[in-house]
Amino acid sequence: EANIKTAMVDVGKSLGQLHDADVIHGDLTSSNIMLSATMAPSLIDFGLSYVSSMAEDKAVDLYVLERALESTHTQEKLMEAVLEGYKQSSRKQDTTLTKLADVRMRGRKRVMVG
Repeated sequence: EANIKTAMVDVGKSLGQLHDADVIHGDLTSSNIMLSATMAPSLIDFGLSYVSSMAEDKAVDLYVLERALESTHTQEKLMEAVLEGYKQSSRKQDTTLTKLADVRMRGRKRVMVG
């Protein structure tokens, strides 16, 4: 379990570095995270990736990952570990995480309204 948390912190660090370079993955799910034999994560499948400096796009990237993790790994607090790593590596994390809160609210409204 500690290895998984460390791996997810590393995912957050990688994502923070990508976002600081204005790269949006576009399809962040647990299926697009490969773990090596030593539990070192690699992000894969950049087929939907694009370049954007908008905090909104970065926040949506994080939100998509959050929803994917919540739907497939309901008992673990994996997104907390991702965000911990993101905060450690991203110089622009304040703006992105503020936007993430907005994106979460819109997502919840959509789920409630149907």
